[in-house]
Amino acid sequence: MKSLDTYATRQIGLHWLVVGLVAFQFATGGGMSQSFHRDLSLDAGVTGTAIVHGVIGSAILIAMIVRAVTRRRHGAPPPPETEPSAVQKLSRANHAAFYVVLIAMPLAGLTAVLTGSETVATLHAWTSKLLLVLIVAHVAGALWHASKRDGVIGRMLPTRAE
Repeated sequence: MKSLDTYATRQIGLHWLVVGLVAFQFATGGGMSQSFHRDLSLDAGVTGTAIVHGVIGSAILIAMIVRAVTRRRHGAPPPPETEPSAVQKLSRANHAAFYVVLIAMPLAGLTAVLTGSETVATLHAWTSKLLLVLIVAHVAGALWHASKRDGVIGRMLPTRAE
């Protein structure tokens, strides 16, 4: 794993792709929840909303697996030297949780549809609340770095790509 001043171009592209896909899922996820609760199953016929939600969820799953492999290969830039240890640990935990949630959620959604499991569907829905908390924490961290002008934000901008 090499140490960089910025993320690899692929990492930056995948980050922003996942941001867009997740935003789309949040905007349309309510429709999917309503579809599931109307006895969604493969036998009952799948609505357009369910198909789109499933395709986008699958794209998130694939993108996150590629992100995990890419991050393992390319590493991540080190935190700023001035960043407190506790903040570094919180940041690493938030990023790790993103990977877990954004891989587990599509798998749970697919499992819910394939099995018709209300329990797994509920878990999938509740996990979206956890994802929202992670997003808020991530954005708060980004704003904190922006206010400090420590260069962290520039690491994930396409103009700084290698």
